[in-house]
Amino acid sequence: MVWAWTGIRWIHLLAAMIWVGGQLFLVLVLQPVLRRELPAAQRIQLVATVGRRYGYISWTALALLVITGFLNGVHRHLHWTALPTADSPYAHTLLVKLGFVALVLILTVLHGQVVGPRLTRFAASTGSNTSTATSYRRTLRLSIVITSTNLLLNLIIVFLSARLVS
Repeated sequence: MVWAWTGIRWIHLLAAMIWVGGQLFLVLVLQPVLRRELPAAQRIQLVATVGRRYGYISWTALALLVITGFLNGVHRHLHWTALPTADSPYAHTLLVKLGFVALVLILTVLHGQVVGPRLTRFAASTGSNTSTATSYRRTLRLSIVITSTNLLLNLIIVFLSARLVS
């Protein structure tokens, strides 16, 4: 049975690498290169295409993280309903981590279902009236804020995960 729990932890770590590593690649590698090489409308269309492709992979990784995270808790004999009142450093760290995970889920859905598609529509539109340009800039700024915040929260979650292991 030990090998099963090792496998679950391995899947959890692999999913975390895919989830966070993909975000790091998009923010630190792809976006800077595209900013130098492509006009804004083309860049947004390309990022939207990459985002849709990465979306299948990232949502699978995120689902695996949630499932294997829960199973890791089961393996540690966590009593999930008693967790909010537990008085241990492990429980406190886990609750903070779970709070950040909830925020990441909300931001991911917000960007993937609302902000990203809206930004893509603006980039695809050929109209260049002032109202559209202003909305486009606001949506672009919101996209950057959400993406940056999401990446920062994920890095904090990784840090908290390392604290849970020690």
